[in-house]
Amino acid sequence: MRGQAILSIHDVFPATFSRVEKIISLLEECGVPPATLLVVPGREWSEERLADLRRMAEKGHPLAGHGWVHKAVPTSRTLFHKFHAALISRNEAEHLSRPPDELREMIERCYEWFPSVGLPAPELYVPPAWALGSLDLGKLKDLPFRWYEILRGFVEGETGQTRWLPLAGFEADTTFRQVSLRLWNGLNGLWGKRLTGPLRISIHPGDLDLLLEKDLKRMVGGPWEFIRETQIFGAPSGAEAS
Repeated sequence: MRGQAILSIHDVFPATFSRVEKIISLLEECGVPPATLLVVPGREWSEERLADLRRMAEKGHPLAGHGWVHKAVPTSRTLFHKFHAALISRNEAEHLSRPPDELREMIERCYEWFPSVGLPAPELYVPPAWALGSLDLGKLKDLPFRWYEILRGFVEGETGQTRWLPLAGFEADTTFRQVSLRLWNGLNGLWGKRLTGPLRISIHPGDLDLLLEKDLKRMVGGPWEFIRETQIFGAPSGAEAS
């Protein structure tokens, strides 16, 4: 059965760039159209790497904001944050344990970085580990991005409307994560094909070197109709969805 899927590559910054390029080469070999690149602005971007990122955007890869440095605050973590870190995010849920004002400033800074370095202004923001933290969904309309992706799906900033969508990931560096993610991906893959869809397929830079490498290759090579995030809620007024 052929289902729809949205594919994104997370954690794009200079230190991960060679691994991201390897993933893109694999996707091209599988005939997958350009994936959305989740870019972390607050790392040390050289002009050479920025030029590479501009070329990727010109080849059709949509860009999205992905936090600022993709690292959590090391102190004052809430109990929920500690639980989240142990189970899912480790040290990467940058939004957790931060107050709303600080998060709003970070998101605005993330958005403004793209045009400041000659990149297209993105419409999508994905908080690291999909954890939006203390931000109220009803107040996202005051922030610059059009959509926000969280663990359960996509949120339209203007209305706060949430579209619940299944999610698959492959960041398994322990046996526990391997077994858990394989079960999770299997269930969500069926959900995406048979029920609501589309399935969100998220790839992290190290996934080709981890325990679910074969699962990843098998999934992206499957019978999917790949669509863009813009098609979930429709294109902006006067524009066509790409």
